Amino acid sequence: MEKIAAIQAAEAIAEIDESAESSTTPLVESKRPPVVSRRGIKTYQESPFLDDPFNDMTYGRRIALKLQNYSWYQPRGTHWDFNGLGLQSAWAHFEHSVLPRYISKALASRKTASVGLDDDDDWLYSPGQNKGSQERKGDLQRAEPGESESPTKLYSTLSTPLSQMGDFGLGVGLYFSSLRAIALISLVAGLINLPNILYFASDVYSANQPDVNFLLKGSALCTEQVWVPCPTCPIDKYENSRDRIAGTTTVTPDGELQTLMFAMKNTCDGATMNVGIVNLASLGFIMLATVALSAYQKRKVVEFDEQEQTAQDYSIEISNPPKDATEPEEWKKFFESRFGVHTTCCTVTIDNDLLVNALAERREVLHQIEEKIKEGAAANTLSLSEYAAKVEHRRGLIGYIKSRISPGIPELVDRLTVLNQKIQGLAQQNYRATRVFCTFETESMQRDIISEMKVGPMTAHMNSVHAINPNLLFRGEIVLDVREAEEPSTIRWMDLDVSWSNKMKQLSVTTLISLAFVVAVAVIVALVRLHGAAYAALAISFANSLFPIVAKILTNVEAHASETGKQCSLFVKIAIFRWVVTAIVITIITPFTSTLTRGPDHLLQSIWLIFFTDLVTSNVLQIFDPVSNFKRHFLAPRAKSQERMNLLMSGTEYTIAERFTNMTKQLFLTFYYCAIYPSIFFICSVTLFINFYVDKFSIMRTWKPAPMVGASIAKFSRVYFMTTSVAALAIVSSYWFSGFPYDNLCADNTSHSAYYGNWQVTDGNGQTSSAVVEPNQRSYHFCNQYIGPGQNFKFPVSAGAQPSGSKWMTSSQEQLVGIYGIVSAVVLGLVCAVFAYRIFRLCQKLFSASYKPAGSDQGMNFSEVGTISSYIPQVKSEQFTYPLLAVNVDYVGESIFDWSDPARSHSYYDLTRDVEQLLKGDENEETCYRAFGQIRHWPPNGPDAVEVGEKPRRRSSLRRSKESAFKRNVSWSSKVTCKTYSKDVPMTHESFNANASTNQGMNFDGHAAPIFDPHTQNEARGFGKQNEGEAPPQVTPPQHFDQYHNTGVDQANQQTDPFYGESQNQYDGHDQPSENSLQTGGSSSTSSAYADNSSEGSDSGDSEEDYGGSFSEESQTTAGTSASEGSRHIT
Repeated sequence: MEKIAAIQAAEAIAEIDESAESSTTPLVESKRPPVVSRRGIKTYQESPFLDDPFNDMTYGRRIALKLQNYSWYQPRGTHWDFNGLGLQSAWAHFEHSVLPRYISKALASRKTASVGLDDDDDWLYSPGQNKGSQERKGDLQRAEPGESESPTKLYSTLSTPLSQMGDFGLGVGLYFSSLRAIALISLVAGLINLPNILYFASDVYSANQPDVNFLLKGSALCTEQVWVPCPTCPIDKYENSRDRIAGTTTVTPDGELQTLMFAMKNTCDGATMNVGIVNLASLGFIMLATVALSAYQKRKVVEFDEQEQTAQDYSIEISNPPKDATEPEEWKKFFESRFGVHTTCCTVTIDNDLLVNALAERREVLHQIEEKIKEGAAANTLSLSEYAAKVEHRRGLIGYIKSRISPGIPELVDRLTVLNQKIQGLAQQNYRATRVFCTFETESMQRDIISEMKVGPMTAHMNSVHAINPNLLFRGEIVLDVREAEEPSTIRWMDLDVSWSNKMKQLSVTTLISLAFVVAVAVIVALVRLHGAAYAALAISFANSLFPIVAKILTNVEAHASETGKQCSLFVKIAIFRWVVTAIVITIITPFTSTLTRGPDHLLQSIWLIFFTDLVTSNVLQIFDPVSNFKRHFLAPRAKSQERMNLLMSGTEYTIAERFTNMTKQLFLTFYYCAIYPSIFFICSVTLFINFYVDKFSIMRTWKPAPMVGASIAKFSRVYFMTTSVAALAIVSSYWFSGFPYDNLCADNTSHSAYYGNWQVTDGNGQTSSAVVEPNQRSYHFCNQYIGPGQNFKFPVSAGAQPSGSKWMTSSQEQLVGIYGIVSAVVLGLVCAVFAYRIFRLCQKLFSASYKPAGSDQGMNFSEVGTISSYIPQVKSEQFTYPLLAVNVDYVGESIFDWSDPARSHSYYDLTRDVEQLLKGDENEETCYRAFGQIRHWPPNGPDAVEVGEKPRRRSSLRRSKESAFKRNVSWSSKVTCKTYSKDVPMTHESFNANASTNQGMNFDGHAAPIFDPHTQNEARGFGKQNEGEAPPQVTPPQHFDQYHNTGVDQANQQTDPFYGESQNQYDGHDQPSENSLQTGGSSSTSSAYADNSSEGSDSGDSEEDYGGSFSEESQTTAGTSASEGSRHIT
């Protein structure tokens, strides 16, 4: 009877699957082979975007499609992606999930117009008729990553207007706005400096600067030098400029030998009053432009904010919740009872970062094990333990060395055991609430709450109950620190509970290390410059490109509550490094007398080389993106799994802080040297315009999505670093003008007749030249013309800084220096006043706070915004394409996620299910619940919340309505890590078999229907359309599969599994199978299903890669029959 019932159940399921398959119409008719319905990790995942129009693809994807037929590009043979669809899907993932796209209204209207036609779905894959019209209008709506319900297109790298750059985040929009504005400011400043450029390039200054590089013409470079008598010039003062000291030997009238000393004097006068006035005019314009830039950025903030509705517009953050206030229902009730608002979402985080990090690492270990076993190999605890022991037993020296570099299965299994025990301990700890994020249905609700409850952080810390309306005290006694929340993508969920003192310690250590790098690189540049200025310029350019990597590593060590704080720290480190290494170090290591002279080792030549090499090397490397292209075109075709292939397509990481520092570096270098190199304004403008389009190309074609940082970085850059650059312009320019003519020679009132005549002199480098001394020509003596930081430092600079008896300034120069000294002091005072005001405001905000919303209320409800997300705690992993979720998502809808995996539901990434498996049993349910933060989603038309303390109703976050042209499947790691819930009856707990082989699935052998997958949308039903509310046919299975049948294992007395804790015990009491069903399970013996492959490997232990054995036909049949009969429950 049991066999008959099993046959009837299988026939019923087959009928369901056949009817579903017959009624399913694919979205796009494809000529490619059908996708595998039971995908393991090493089976390709067919993307719904494989039929994108060829002309709409990136050039990289086009090249890959052309080359993937060659074995040298993508090795096939026994490779899991033998038909190449996996690589095509990875490129589709890159273009649809990594690169930004917008919803095409033109294609959508074509779809509407084509309803009823045979090819009514071709709108998704046909190019628009009016290409670029929507981009030019600036009416673009950014699509969510992986959007498949609406037609999307890649943003155009050229025609996308500046007004749409806010789609990538407020900080990105402000960066491009500021970049273009500063490029225009530099252009105008260059036009103001045209008189100085023409003067320096004229015959009046330096004989039209013959044989000077075109880009150096118009600078203060002096090509006119003469040898003058210098009887007292000490040779040791010219140690670093030996070409400026010379001598000759003559015979005195007494017949004695006499050495005559000569020194080289510059005859160019660059410190005239006219030159100084023009430079002062450019300074005044830049100061006014800085003020205008502030107003411009504020206007753009409002424009970008009103154009793009985000979760920040509707949300608040509470930074000091009571330790035990972990229930979202309590917060919902508080705000709704006080303000009459509707709370749409609420997230409560707790200080469980150690637990979450351990769970994330466990997922990574499981994923690595999955990649190392063969598709179809037994993946249960006993098999893995047995194989790990065998590999370790026969491992030789080479295998041991390999295991130290890349851990093999024995190391991974050991680590998994440790992590399981660690998680079991951490899950039972008591945790406190750290942050609360509440999202309301309208903007006005959020603004009203912040306006009423906003207090200073210190007021909230001291709990000054008299500073706020008593009705707004939480629980009647607690002052809440309420502020506008930042964007969800900027929250650093694992750093929310780090104390302020620890943050300061980390920041101090990383800052000291950064300063040490500055000193080290400065020394390296100085040493390299001994071999030539070109080498020094290259060293500076590469240092500017490589140090951000070091700075990111250091900043990742720091704990910041949001990406805003992290990127501000990163900005300071990179900006200081680039300013010092690019502008200041090159000035220090260049001899003072080489400031204006011509030559590859002299200052102005070095500045030009720095600009040129930085412009060429950084932009060329950024456009060609060699590292990411190597990953996409070489490593990805050879990846071991679809997940790994997608990860290699993830794009180049960038930070908006680094881009701002690159801009401020160019600006600081320009302001620093503009007095002696006025044409540098034009070079800076061209460089910034090129950066504008190169960065625009990168963000739309090569860079991976970055957190949507707000306006803080732009404001921080403008208030502190741009004002510092303006102060540097005023102060440094005053010293540049004071140093003319940069020859360290002062005239004497005497003339030496012994020098009269024509002489052949030899300089310190052995070069011979002519010197002519006219009668009554004055002699010179050495004098230090440098009065900058050092022994002769004077501020503000003035003519009185010249030592007595050593005057080198002309009368016009003395007047100019005096004026500029006063101006520089005033500018420095204004900058200091700005800094003092900012510090005062920061201190004031600690105790009293004001709130001014950005922009006007757009009158759009949160739930009506199509592309919006909420605050979901998550942790990113290098092993997974999408983030792992650190909160139970059974109570939220998928609409509040900002990402979607086309192959798996969000519940696959839910780490809370792992703990539920490790702490099996009803008695541990409350422990698992308290070990994680909580999130709730209450849509306006959805069911209301339950009372505080009651068990909330589950609202599944799994996909319900999205149709797909491919079938979703499950990988081995999802079977062994996730608690399974039916999507139709969320509270129904389904049992599964972790002992099933991965190529056969868990339920059927050789059946075309989708396997039971706890993370797909439509298990136990076909993939065709179903009417809403119509439940699928259900059949009760007659027996349960016993994974220990015929294995020799005493299942009743089996000890707790060392890998999964209690996860091998799949029964919760209500799912206990009958005794008869346990006795009729098929064989899944490790000894019968797993053939020892120790003979295949060498003594070195190479055989541990791609672990797996061969399965006999009998064992396959047995395992498949057992799985199909017992593992799938249809009730």
